[in-house]
Amino acid sequence: MQLIKVSDILVKSRLSLKESGIKSWNSDALLLLVKVCNLTKEQIIFGRDLEIDEVVAQKYLEAIDLRAKSMPVAKIIGKKDFFESSFVVSQHVLDPRPDSETLIETVLAIYKDQNQDFEILELGVGSGCLILSLLKLYNNAKAYGVDISQLALETAKKNAKNLQVDDRINFVESDLFSQINQKFDLIISNPPYIPTKELKNLDLDVAYDPIIALDGGVDGLDFYRKIAKEAKDYLKKDGKIIVEIGFEQHLEVKDIFGESGFLCIKESKDLAQIIRVLIFSLC
Repeated sequence: MQLIKVSDILVKSRLSLKESGIKSWNSDALLLLVKVCNLTKEQIIFGRDLEIDEVVAQKYLEAIDLRAKSMPVAKIIGKKDFFESSFVVSQHVLDPRPDSETLIETVLAIYKDQNQDFEILELGVGSGCLILSLLKLYNNAKAYGVDISQLALETAKKNAKNLQVDDRINFVESDLFSQINQKFDLIISNPPYIPTKELKNLDLDVAYDPIIALDGGVDGLDFYRKIAKEAKDYLKKDGKIIVEIGFEQHLEVKDIFGESGFLCIKESKDLAQIIRVLIFSLC
């Protein structure tokens, strides 16, 4: 079987991605080589004479071809790191994004005792990266994760099992609160918040995400209106709602929740210093 030099195939793959207009061509080519060929970065960087067989090389080149067509790396390898864990992803869920870690950090800032016993509901659970990360941090917490997509729930269930927190979470196919009949200490959500007309202008890699998880209606705020309207019936006394929002949506989202009797008690910025998360309690 023919052997192929890793350094050679990496150079060619980087050039291919660069010519295809992939902005992160350098790091993506290396990351795919690590993941697809089961190598370490150190092996690749320092092993100038390192070789792989043609079967492995072909698998890698197929991955490069998918990336050249703008498929996200996470969708190609089927996994994405988020906060302190690795999550299975699929075409049925959004890839976990670094901006969403702001929500986890916000919860940690509010609920400082990680041994406390409390119940959490996530609306639109997707891959489960948010709620499952919280269950890993709060050993005594219990949760419900709801999603309108059964296929998304299947992905979340895999992640719950992989992270060994499946005994503390119930997954429910539900349109927001429609199948929920209890109250919670904390409700979290990263709902669709992109205005419908802007979907066609998004980066090409977003085309591999489910539209249902992106489309927030005409102004991008439909789901905040639905959540705010019903949430008070599902919150315990002193309960809180924490939502992720899009760029410059904070004033409008505050108004929406304010009209339903909620007060914004805190806002959190992401690494780009954009207000990304809002925390509400009942007035």
